[in-house]
Amino acid sequence: MASPLPPPSRLPLIHAYRRLLRAGLRAVQSSLPARLALRSKLRHAFRADSPSRFDTANSPASRLPSVFPHRFSQTRIDNTIRFLNTAAARLGLEHTIVKNLCMVELRRATTKLPRSTTIMRAAEWKSLNILFDEYDDTIRMLNETMQLELR
Repeated sequence: MASPLPPPSRLPLIHAYRRLLRAGLRAVQSSLPARLALRSKLRHAFRADSPSRFDTANSPASRLPSVFPHRFSQTRIDNTIRFLNTAAARLGLEHTIVKNLCMVELRRATTKLPRSTTIMRAAEWKSLNILFDEYDDTIRMLNETMQLELR
């Protein structure tokens, strides 16, 4: 009878989180609102994905289509870190994408407030939700094309 497999190590997951956080902070140049948005996005991504979902073998299960992949792969993380380092080095397209990711995250945080604290009509809420859905689809396609883990 075969012995059960040992639980997956959390060490690669911790290293990936720290490397992504460092590269992201360099990319947003540690500006306060962007730094908070980046931190919350990373925390949400790594809390939603347990260590058992960390995939270093780049298995076909990690490439299943979904809104955002539920498994991390080391190549996608390396590509994302390279993308963030490029965003930090140049004020080009990469920097604009990272800046817009942070601004959308801050806007989403604002829309989570109770409706009485924000002055928006019901029609504006519906259009905003449609925009967020289209934005998520665009980021998903960018991730698939460039093999990234942007969220």
